Amino acid sequence: MQRKNKRKSRIIIVCVVFSLFWAVFSLLKADFIWELYNKHAIRGFILSVPIASILIIYYFVTYIRFLNNDLKKSNRYIRKIIEENDTLKEPVESSFPVVDSINRSIAELSEIRLRQLSELNHKTAQLNEKNTELNDAYMQLESSFGQLQAALEQLNDSEKRYHSLVINIPDIVLTLDKQGIITYASRACKDILSFRRPDIVGRPFKFIIHDSCADSFSFDALIMDIEKGGEQRINILLRRKDNTAIQTEIKFNAIIDSPNNDCVQAIIRDVTEQKHMENTLRQNNHRLEILNRFSHKLASAMELSDIYRTSVNTVTNELGFYGCIYFLMDKSERFYKIMEYSGEYFNKAGRIDQFLYINRNAKALSYNDYDGIILDYEQVPKYLVMNDSIEDASCYRQAYIQQLRVGGHASGLFIVLNKSFFIEEELNILRSIGHTTLVAVENTMHLIESKNNFVQTIDALIAAIEAKDQYTRGHSQRVSSIAVKIADRIGMTKQQAEELRIAGILHDIGKIGISDRILLKKGPLTKEEYEIIKKHPAISNRILYPIGLSDRILKAVAFHHERFDGKGYPFGLTNESLGLEPQIIAVADAYDAMTSSRPYRGALSYENAISELKNNKGSQFHPGIVNVMLQLLEEREII
Repeated sequence: MQRKNKRKSRIIIVCVVFSLFWAVFSLLKADFIWELYNKHAIRGFILSVPIASILIIYYFVTYIRFLNNDLKKSNRYIRKIIEENDTLKEPVESSFPVVDSINRSIAELSEIRLRQLSELNHKTAQLNEKNTELNDAYMQLESSFGQLQAALEQLNDSEKRYHSLVINIPDIVLTLDKQGIITYASRACKDILSFRRPDIVGRPFKFIIHDSCADSFSFDALIMDIEKGGEQRINILLRRKDNTAIQTEIKFNAIIDSPNNDCVQAIIRDVTEQKHMENTLRQNNHRLEILNRFSHKLASAMELSDIYRTSVNTVTNELGFYGCIYFLMDKSERFYKIMEYSGEYFNKAGRIDQFLYINRNAKALSYNDYDGIILDYEQVPKYLVMNDSIEDASCYRQAYIQQLRVGGHASGLFIVLNKSFFIEEELNILRSIGHTTLVAVENTMHLIESKNNFVQTIDALIAAIEAKDQYTRGHSQRVSSIAVKIADRIGMTKQQAEELRIAGILHDIGKIGISDRILLKKGPLTKEEYEIIKKHPAISNRILYPIGLSDRILKAVAFHHERFDGKGYPFGLTNESLGLEPQIIAVADAYDAMTSSRPYRGALSYENAISELKNNKGSQFHPGIVNVMLQLLEEREII
């Protein structure tokens, strides 16, 4: 198609050129032709003009038709580009340079359009991505907004609750700026400090601190402590409007990002009652500790005098009362008998004499009040029917009088003097001490009675044993006496000394089970007889064990023939296993045996007995006990 068009174009061009050439030639040569062919030339020129015109017209028609075809092609490609978003890979060829130029421009525009479309598509994709991101962000923002709105609602609720709490809280809430100026005060300041809020807002914090504590408080130091360690708590005296002191506990916290430039929040709590309760609790605990120690002391007291002394000294020395007296009632006597007294009140001579004659039928004691009664100082002489009116009675304020009763019958009297008024907690512990003392006294009396009965029984048994042998009469009592003296010298307790006294009396009770033939034999014992004699400690143990004596007594009796070096009988125990009690009895028994006459020998001299003790020190006898024995002999404490 393109070749055919090119061929047509060349034919048209030849015709046009020939026609033009012919016309020009005819014009230029007209004179010559006219002259030669005058008639024929005119006719030839006339003839050439329509031919040239026809050729020219034909040329233009053909040119226009070809141009129209090329333009239609270009139009179709343009429409294809527009409708199908296509582009020309190569420009559309035509027979006309103008059309070719247009086609090339169209191709360039197509490529530009394509690039623009590509860029537009790319930007559209980017916009889509950003739109997606914006949508996501919007959704998140919408969600965050909902959460923020919910948080704001919660914050508003919290703020309302906090405001309500601050208003209704019984503690004072203050806010302070960096200079320590009070910028806010809650309503509680009126209830606790009697200040209205306008009275203290705008004033420095030290304005409400009591004068006794003002110098010790530093707001700058407090700020530094808060910055270093966070929350700070202090106990300090504040002042009420009437300048009276009030005990408070204050909690300080830093305020962060305050719109009012507040620096510190202070929460003030009135702890006056709490401190009072704490002090009361400490005092009660202290009293209970005293009562506990008192009970332990009474439990270890062996004598009635120790019980009386412990009781009155506890009341005055540990509880701090002004004076205390313990009385005992003797049914045969009209007046109570003073057993022990203590306290500052009796430091002045003659004051104890005022209590010498308290009638057991006194009016104050007729109420049979188990918990005791309280009398003011001016009532004491009247109700107790004492010797004389009390001089200097104003030096004590009240007296607590407790009648101690056993089985409904009066047994004793317990009087405590106080410089101030008694409080219930004090009365409770005094009642406990009075009743505990009474119980201890009663138990000790029964114990003394039982012990006396026991001693009488033992004395009867020992007397029965010694009645069989005139040579050993008094031996057990002497051994007991020597053992007690040794115990006192080495610092044993009264209870240990008492146990040694009983062990000394009982140490040979097992000989009641030994035949008189062996015990009273005047000559040397045979091996078999000696083996029988060696059984008497075991017999003693069998006799005494059911009675319920202490382990120390039983061991002292059972082991008094054991030796320091372990060569004794019945068990061959050494010093480490024996303890002091059996070895004290061993030294006392050996010394008295050596210095007493026996059926088989006479008594050794004082010097020979001492020599035997020295020679057997560290083998048969405990060296330390022997040294104490020698010291007592040298001092003539033992004869």
